[in-house]
Amino acid sequence: MKIVFMNSIQSDIWRGGEKWMVNAASGLAGKGHQVSCIGKENAVWLQKAASRGLEVLELPIHADFDPFIISRLYRKFKRERIDLLCCNFEKDVRLGGIAAKLSGVPCIFVRKGLSLIYEKLRYKLAYLYIVDRIITPAHFVKQNFRKFSWLDQDNIHVIHNGVEIPDTSAFSKEKLKRIAGVPYESKVILGAGCIHPQKGFQYLIEALKILHQSGNKVHLVITGGGDPKPYQDLSQSCGISGFVHFTGHRDDVRELMYGADVFVLSSIDEGLPNVVLEAMGVGTPVVAALAGGTDEIVADGVNGFTVPVMDSLKIAEKVAVLLENESLRKQFGDEGLKRVHQDFTMEVMVDSLNELFVKSVHENLKKNRNSCKSE
Repeated sequence: MKIVFMNSIQSDIWRGGEKWMVNAASGLAGKGHQVSCIGKENAVWLQKAASRGLEVLELPIHADFDPFIISRLYRKFKRERIDLLCCNFEKDVRLGGIAAKLSGVPCIFVRKGLSLIYEKLRYKLAYLYIVDRIITPAHFVKQNFRKFSWLDQDNIHVIHNGVEIPDTSAFSKEKLKRIAGVPYESKVILGAGCIHPQKGFQYLIEALKILHQSGNKVHLVITGGGDPKPYQDLSQSCGISGFVHFTGHRDDVRELMYGADVFVLSSIDEGLPNVVLEAMGVGTPVVAALAGGTDEIVADGVNGFTVPVMDSLKIAEKVAVLLENESLRKQFGDEGLKRVHQDFTMEVMVDSLNELFVKSVHENLKKNRNSCKSE
């Protein structure tokens, strides 16, 4: 098939959704499909896609509705006889989706990593007349969409995220401490993600304060792009600034996870958190807030601990249990790695996506043929 992924995210942003698109596009190309990616000029995610050998198209995408962009996409889709378009944002539906519908693309998908559909006319029009199917990474998100009576629930498909499981034999346990400036004899917990309120890092910092008040002088490292100043100020006001370290964006996050004693997800909202899968995929025990579909990954007390969202005390309690129990850390690490191997590999994700895309295009083509016959 000829498949197009479209994502009009800001050019400098590289997050979970963009990572998913590059991995999905690359994986489907490996299945023999012709796959291309469309986004903004100089977009980081397009650069990553190009480095994997994928065809990319950079466009001057600005307005939410732009006849020039729609016309250009229409000509491309018509000329190349595209079989399937997978959009990321509502803007992509209003631009690429309209062009795809007009040019006769058989199947139009939208991926929803978060529960971002609203009871508004523009959403109803898009999902009734343009979008054929929705992909979401978590049953939690699909469940949230049940409140919209105008959404066809049979056309909402859950495909869990997948991650590459790296060879950790070349990883160094000391690298995280060396990068962050943490004493080698100290314990360290790690949080990862863009510096954004959604990630709930304030609760992680408050949890560290609680740990220190109980005499546990563990260090915290937060890795991810964005402005850390608000959290540096919070650390200062909590009296723990010397124990909180920010690395900025890193391309070696998996190795940093490998060097952590505990990984903590403190998010307020998630779809299916990739960082938890990545931490489990290197055998690091996790404490994860029950944001989004976290409990679809972490079985509390079996392969990690789960805690309520926005609960610094519970984070501190569970982290303390793990820091004091090396055998439990190993048990959670081993069980977490086993869980990822079984259900969350890149191969599992791409196979499921390939099956869904092929089936959906064939079904839509058959439906369109039958519709033409009846007319």
